[in-house]
Amino acid sequence: MSKSILKAAVAAACITAMSGAALADEMSANVGFVSDYQYRGYSQTNENMALQGGFDYAHDSGLYVGVWGSSIDWLSKGGLEVDVYGGYANSIGDFGYDVGVLQYFYPGGKTSAGDDADTTEAYIGVSWKFISFKYSYAFTDLFGAPNSDGSQYYDLSADYDLGNGFGVSAHFGRQDIENGTGYNDWKVGVSKEYAGFSFGLDFVDTDVDNDDNADERVIVSVSKSF
Repeated sequence: MSKSILKAAVAAACITAMSGAALADEMSANVGFVSDYQYRGYSQTNENMALQGGFDYAHDSGLYVGVWGSSIDWLSKGGLEVDVYGGYANSIGDFGYDVGVLQYFYPGGKTSAGDDADTTEAYIGVSWKFISFKYSYAFTDLFGAPNSDGSQYYDLSADYDLGNGFGVSAHFGRQDIENGTGYNDWKVGVSKEYAGFSFGLDFVDTDVDNDDNADERVIVSVSKSF
């Protein structure tokens, strides 16, 4: 459930992750494939490939909006995720900050219990050079989990440019689920920019023991930004 592919995230990261836009008055787009769409350590595609893409608009004031989508395979009904988000991002020297709201839509999607999986989160992020931290708060039930509004996610990430198109990244996250069981997830990866494409190789794992979709795995990705 990310707003971008690889480094094509407008950011956070989220961000890596899900949570910002370039400080320029411009439109951008991204498209890509991943061998497994994982979000917060969980496969969203039953460990199968996903097609993803999105559009972003960033104003030079720091305001931004965007939409991003991916094929999924974790709901009993529905095979699409669409994320719509907006916020404000800016920087002061090496320090950056980002605040916004992210709406996850699952058109026609239902969980195995027949619940709606649509989720609304607000987030705030800070960064210093190649290190970032992002906090997300769910105003609705979290992806269909009953009575889970108020759930929180903590994301500590680092993305370091090695030069010559190579980069390395690391992430540690904590998902606290209101009236549910929380868990930790982590990821390390390498990336390479070549011929206008971004290639990635990531190792992902969690401390969840009873779900195959949260097992350790290696994910390959390729994307292009426009």
